[in-house]
Amino acid sequence: MKVCGIVCEYNPFHNGHKHQIDVIKNRLGYDTVVGVMSGNFTQRGDVAVFDKSVRANAAIMNGMDLVVDLPTVHALQSAEIFAENAVFILNALGVDALSFGSESEDLDSMKRLAQLFVKESPEFVSALKSELRQGKPYHLARSSAASKILGGGCGDILKEPNNILAIEYLKALLRLDSPMIPHPIKRDSSHHNDSEIYGSIASATAVRSGLKNQNPSALSAVPDNCGKLYKQSKIHDIERLSTAIISKIILSDAELIRKVPDVSEGLENKIKKAARDSKSFSELCDNIKSKRYAHSRIRRILINFLLGITADNASVRPQYIKILGFGSKGQMLLNHKKKTCPLPLAKNRNAVKNNPAAAKLWDRELQFDMIYKLSEV
Repeated sequence: MKVCGIVCEYNPFHNGHKHQIDVIKNRLGYDTVVGVMSGNFTQRGDVAVFDKSVRANAAIMNGMDLVVDLPTVHALQSAEIFAENAVFILNALGVDALSFGSESEDLDSMKRLAQLFVKESPEFVSALKSELRQGKPYHLARSSAASKILGGGCGDILKEPNNILAIEYLKALLRLDSPMIPHPIKRDSSHHNDSEIYGSIASATAVRSGLKNQNPSALSAVPDNCGKLYKQSKIHDIERLSTAIISKIILSDAELIRKVPDVSEGLENKIKKAARDSKSFSELCDNIKSKRYAHSRIRRILINFLLGITADNASVRPQYIKILGFGSKGQMLLNHKKKTCPLPLAKNRNAVKNNPAAAKLWDRELQFDMIYKLSEV
């Protein structure tokens, strides 16, 4: 059994995702595909448009063999933490390869960048500090520093969002000393944040927007068997949690906000001030945003704070592998991995009840799911 893993969010599952699975099976020759999927909260700092069970089901209907959960405490973090914990789960499952979408197919250059960032040579650290002293945001400073050391071509790779995430996957493979073979698959039909639907392949951003606005064209960009599933499923919107988020900020001390991942340089005070002047989640984000703090980072911080997730929580590795869905090949893989997987393979709480740390995390995920339900439109 040749197994390839995908780190995914499927927010929602669309034709581009099906294309990736088809390429893995038909062109790359893997017979089994495993997805580590963000649950009900996503890395861009949002609630998933559909419940994780709906999204897992859509993937299984379209060629995915096994879908497992990426815990919320890791899904809601920076690209580095998100990628490393997802790859950690795939590594624990013993998959043979990792496939990811990217704007570039230059795997050698992406590997060189990953090695540069993992090793953090004195030359790179010095160049990065020099760029940061000029007042550049971290991602631009890092790109400039990499260009100085590896050449402009490598720096250009860092301008595209999927390339950046791909490099984080490669960094994770290095840090975990994983034998997984990386397979980039070029994205060339739509861009990451395209807001319009032009054909059968569209960005998840455009599909989400279309579904929320009941635009029929959104269904042209998803597999036929997903259309009925999506029509029958409840849509979720982060704006429904606006009052809860703003109220909690107003009622909390700044010191509590400071414990949230990615909060630094007095940002907690700006968040407190912005909450007093905001009536919605989007308005709150706009009131906090600056050149130094990207919108997605602010959104993650706010949702982490709502859920009570601290930097310490995010630093703990997954304690179990929660199974969200599987087909016949996925069941075969689970049966094969029962004795060799270092983490419990859990379909329900009984699999973790004798492990206090894992059981505590399982119960907390259920609390997160209850809060997610409040975002139902």
